[in-house]
Formats: sequence, structure tokens, C-alpha cells
Amino acid sequence: MIRIDIATLFPDMCESVLSASIVGRGREAGFIEIECHDIRRYTDNKHNRVDDKPYGGGTGMVMQAQPIYDCICDIRNKTDENAKIIYMSPQGKTLTQSKVKELSALDNLIILCGHYEGVDQRVLDELQVEEISVGDYVLTGGELPALTLVDAIARMQEGVLPNSDAYSIESHYNGMLEHPQYSRPEEWRGRRVPEVLLTGHHENILKWQEEASFEVTKRKRPELLFDSFDGNKPYARFVRVQGGKPDKNGRKPELLTLMGYLARKRILTNREQKQWKRAEIWFRENLPDPFCADCPKNAVIYFKTEKAQDILRMYSALLDMVIAHEIPYEVVFADYIGEMLWENEIMAGFETKDKTLSDVEN
Repeated sequence: MIRIDIATLFPDMCESVLSASIVGRGREAGFIEIECHDIRRYTDNKHNRVDDKPYGGGTGMVMQAQPIYDCICDIRNKTDENAKIIYMSPQGKTLTQSKVKELSALDNLIILCGHYEGVDQRVLDELQVEEISVGDYVLTGGELPALTLVDAIARMQEGVLPNSDAYSIESHYNGMLEHPQYSRPEEWRGRRVPEVLLTGHHENILKWQEEASFEVTKRKRPELLFDSFDGNKPYARFVRVQGGKPDKNGRKPELLTLMGYLARKRILTNREQKQWKRAEIWFRENLPDPFCADCPKNAVIYFKTEKAQDILRMYSALLDMVIAHEIPYEVVFADYIGEMLWENEIMAGFETKDKTLSDVEN
């Protein structure tokens, strides 16, 4: 069982949420322990002040180091001196289900909620906190993000939900979105429940759910397929971003190749050309040597999933350019394991040996 301690200026706000519904019942039953601590109780001044003006000027107030430090140290002294500390911050890495699974396996966790214009950087450095964000936007304080994190961790604790299936088949747990859900009646406003779900055939239903999960993910969040896992191994789905006009064989160029063509035609601005060159250098340095005597002449390349975030970051700037120049693009997938390969303007590309690309899904 995990114990979570929340350091906040608004403990009553946190308690009101964490005492209700599934998390509240889990606490009452002893499946998870959650304590909320008022940082203001640890001030060393008679006015219970926890903030002050920022050095260097600027609007707003900054939470001071001393009350935060004393609060966290008190929590650690009562629980675990080495308890991990999470600071909810828009500057942190975005919270993912894989991070939730990692944190849910801990015995003790401390969550620090900031407020006002933020927290004195010195206390964050002193406590060696890990910063986590719930998205690229700013809230008035860290309490709502903290409650989001606690809820996500709590539902993975044994006993909080009826069984592991209650969370293991949901969106993001295995890297993909959940399949569509249906309930009674069988037909509503001319829309019927998929027939396979009415058969009672467990294997066929499971197969439909897996296929539907992939289709939903491909349609709504295709970038998640880069990070999908099958058990402990990368899903290794081939992924390709392509656009522009097809060649005489009906093949569209991969995005980096397309950008090289636009650069040669002087369609890109100077700034866009610099972004393209940076991406090209990264691909050349991080992907295998493209020259291969055994590669088929007109093969098409799909990138494997292992360098997902790096590939997506490089693609992101290029996609912005493609969109700005009103050039259509698409993300396509192939359903088999292969190597991460490189396509350039000289060679049409490679296939992996003993594999075909005839089963590509658009």
C-alpha cells in the first residue's frame, strides 16, 4: 500500500475531493493512505506569511523556501526520509500512464503544490524534486494537478477498484486508447451495437476490442502508437509520415525527403530551411547508415517506435511547415516488427529483409 502526502496551502480543498467517491472509499477501507498538510503551519513569522515579492521584479508573489522545506522535512521524518517528492509544475514533463504506473509502485510519495507565481527555486533544488505537468497550460495552483495525480495512482492500488481489469484495459494503460463502449438498448436512433458484442463469443469479442482499440488510437491519437507496448516489448509498429504528390509508382515521399525537395525549390523560408537542416542532421546522426546494397530499389521506409519522442519532436516542426504551405500529409502504419530505417533523396528507401509492405494500413 502506498502512502501519499500532499503539501499544500489548501488542505481542506484537497480533503473534500479525496474523501469522496472511489478514492474516499479506498481510504476508508485502508487500501491507500493519503494525508494533506498545511504549509502555512510551518511559517516562522507571526502573520503566517508564506510568500513574498520576487527578486528582479515582476507581478505576483513567490512561495518562500523555509515553510515548504520545513513541511517536507516533517513529512519525511514521520514517513520515509528518502520519500520521492513530486512538484506539480507546468515546466515539468507531462504526466503519462507509464509515469503513473511507476509512481504507484512506491511505498511513499510526497506531492508539493505550488501557488501564486511559483516556488523559490532554491527549495526545489535543495529537495531534489521531480517536476510533473498535467498539460501545457497554467492553473492558479498545484492542487488540481495534484488531485489528478493522486486519483490516477489510487485507482491502481490493490483493492481500490474491483480488479485489475478495471484499469488495465482502459485508455493509455497499454499505450493505446480504449475500444468503444456500448450499453442497452441494442439499437438507439438507428445505431446498433456491433454484432460481435452480442454473440457472447469471448475470443471474437477480445479480438474486436483489440482491433477497435488500434483503430481508435490511429484515428484520434496516432502519435501514441510510437509508444505502445506489447507486454514488456515495444509494439514496434512501423510508422511513416508522408505528403506531397505521389511519384510515378504512386508513392508519396517521406516527410524529411519532402522537406528537402521544398528547400531545393526555394519554397521554404530561411528560418524553415534552418529547422529542416537541424532535423536532417538529427536523423542522420541517430538512424542507421542509409546505404545498403541489398535494399530493393523502390521500397518505402517506416520508422520503428523506439525513438518515439525524439522522432515526434523533429517531425513536429516539419509538420508545422507543411501545414503552413498547405501541403497535405498523412500518417500510415504497417503491422509487423521491423528495423528503424532511413530514407533520403538519393535512394527511394529500404524494406527489411523477408518482410513486405503490402499490408500497409492507411
